[in-house]
Amino acid sequence: MKYGTMTFLSVDEMVLMIKKFERQNDPNSGFFTLPGGNLKEFERGTNLAGRLESAIREIEEESGLTLIKPVLRGVILFDNAGRVFDNWPNPQDFLVSIFSARQYSGRLKTKTREGIPLWIAEKDIGGLPKNPGDAKMYEWLKDPRYFMGVIRHNERELDESGTFVDYFYP
Repeated sequence: MKYGTMTFLSVDEMVLMIKKFERQNDPNSGFFTLPGGNLKEFERGTNLAGRLESAIREIEEESGLTLIKPVLRGVILFDNAGRVFDNWPNPQDFLVSIFSARQYSGRLKTKTREGIPLWIAEKDIGGLPKNPGDAKMYEWLKDPRYFMGVIRHNERELDESGTFVDYFYP
């Protein structure tokens, strides 16, 4: 299993996304996705601070921006058993902490090693090339409650019967 973070930075109905470059062993290769990435060993554990540090670090690396007051919104298990990727021959499950923020500082980079950071109108996210499960994640983020979800696929398609979410208040 791999562990990671993603951040939904939304300002004035615009969302920061990354148009990822094509590369091996990246489940989001070539897609539009939220900034995020793998947790480093020291960011793991029972302390939320490590995952928060990862979210802040990933935004800075992938966009040049610094998050202000990010909050944990949910956790998603991307259950990749039986999933097929063109560029990831041995996919692992991903447990991802999802953060959100509405403020930032800094200036957007034009390109990073991951891809091209862009502000996308929230209403246009549905039409972008993305992983099939990401549509569920964006749907879950529209609800103001915290969530825990599982996104499962059957080869290349979203497995609706195996995908679910639970919402709760802190």
